[in-house]
Amino acid sequence: MITPSHQPDPTTPGQPAAEPAPVVYAWPSVPEGPDPLPVVHFTTDRQEGGTHTEDGTPIWLFDLAIREGGWVRFENLEGWSAPAPGWQAWYRPADDLLVVRGPGRCAGWYEGSAGASEEWLTAGRTQGKLVLLAAPVPHPSDYAYAVEAGAGFALLVPLTVL
Repeated sequence: MITPSHQPDPTTPGQPAAEPAPVVYAWPSVPEGPDPLPVVHFTTDRQEGGTHTEDGTPIWLFDLAIREGGWVRFENLEGWSAPAPGWQAWYRPADDLLVVRGPGRCAGWYEGSAGASEEWLTAGRTQGKLVLLAAPVPHPSDYAYAVEAGAGFALLVPLTVL
């Protein structure tokens, strides 16, 4: 039996292998204060999508999905203060499964573990909404820098904790 790590390369001989899909990470948090909303920061193991602007600047891998999915710049609080149409999130604590679906290119936004704390679960059950944050950064600790540069995006979505 051939194990996955030893399967033949399916690409055409002489052609470069296709780049693997990016790995997406979900980082849960709960801000301080009364009646907090649960938050998930999304980051990826790579930021560039292989396309460039006319001047050669790399374009963020999720640029088109962010634009089509209704995301708004973080500083536009009014723009993400109501649940976004076409979005839904579910969290199943029994096996730590977070599923986030949106419209168009965001149809399969995320499905994987979240590592949610009890505090996050309580906020999720109480509020029934989830704040999604995304930016072209490799770690959530860099999100504030992205916001300062005008590259941080947010979305409020309905959340069901199963």
